[in-house]
Amino acid sequence: MPTRAVPERFLVAFSRAGEQRELVLAIAEAVENRLGRGSVFLDEWFEHYIAGDDADLKLQEIYGRRCELAVVCVSERYGSKPWTQAEHQAIRARNMKCSAAAEKRERDAILPIRVGDGEVAGILFNAIVPDVRGRSAAESAELIIARLHLLMPDLEALSASAPPGPAWPKTPSPLSWPMANHSGAREAFGQLLTSNVLGRLLRIRGVSETGKSHITRQMLANVLPIADIACGRFDFKGTTDMDREVRAFVQDLGVTTPPSTPRLHERFDQILDALRQRARPTLLIFDTYEMAGEAQQWVEKSLLQSLIRATWLRVVVAGQQVPDATGAVWAAVACPVVQVEPPPPADWYDYGKRHRANLKLTDVETACDLARGKASLLAQLLGPAA
Repeated sequence: MPTRAVPERFLVAFSRAGEQRELVLAIAEAVENRLGRGSVFLDEWFEHYIAGDDADLKLQEIYGRRCELAVVCVSERYGSKPWTQAEHQAIRARNMKCSAAAEKRERDAILPIRVGDGEVAGILFNAIVPDVRGRSAAESAELIIARLHLLMPDLEALSASAPPGPAWPKTPSPLSWPMANHSGAREAFGQLLTSNVLGRLLRIRGVSETGKSHITRQMLANVLPIADIACGRFDFKGTTDMDREVRAFVQDLGVTTPPSTPRLHERFDQILDALRQRARPTLLIFDTYEMAGEAQQWVEKSLLQSLIRATWLRVVVAGQQVPDATGAVWAAVACPVVQVEPPPPADWYDYGKRHRANLKLTDVETACDLARGKASLLAQLLGPAA
């Protein structure tokens, strides 16, 4: 994680327990996007600064006097952790000082927000603690910045000059497409990765061995180098290690791997909740959809329905069968189904010529007959030499 320069004073400092990392991280990122890099303190962003024997003293200094607004992330786990208790002592001391301040503005310098069940000593039972678990990261950030405005009325200019957060590009990016044709899928995918596209669901359907899995892997390969887009590919094809498949799915999504459970849709729910909190450009690819089993209900009733409001999200579903938009609430955000067919020998010839200068069309026609049109086998035969 890139380090941030340590300012003399932070605008906002978050104090939280590790169990709420995903939720608080998403909110902190949303606040930083509005206020500017390095203006928000989250311990993992400044590990290079706080590491050492005097870490507790540095943290108490940050929460006690080196931030404009201290945000206390309330949960039972927060109240039971020795480390967060040390942070909270500094916040409570500041609270006592602020309560006695003559200027009301100073009394607004501490904002508790609820991120989990349970109470924290020192926060009165009648205190209003906004529950942010049901809000998006952007909505929670708006709450925090509004509180900061009470402390710094001139904050508007600061917010206006802050760089915008990640966004989908306005025009399609050039795509690397080392495969035989499938131009319809390529063009639809290029449009999917833009900001103004109406259809945020791309469905790719085809019989076995038409190259669907090769297409989805190439889609992932095109997006991985784009730093501002989180992405993951999940193949429902039978696997003996579902935990490994889930870990591979989340490794470039920027979220924590959910705990193992026999119900895959429960793990997907946790992943989607974490992504929803961040609300940053995200591409989810699902392959071999006909083998999704119970997870099909999650895809069609939860994931695709969320596309209606989640303008930051793009979804690709590929398989011999794909979700049917007829009568579905998400039909308006679905692109027309792209039907893929086995590429003819001429397309495989154009593909193979990139790697074998002396290739002849008659050789390719013979290979297509022997391989019975299987795209995976032809890609190995005519693709780059191993």
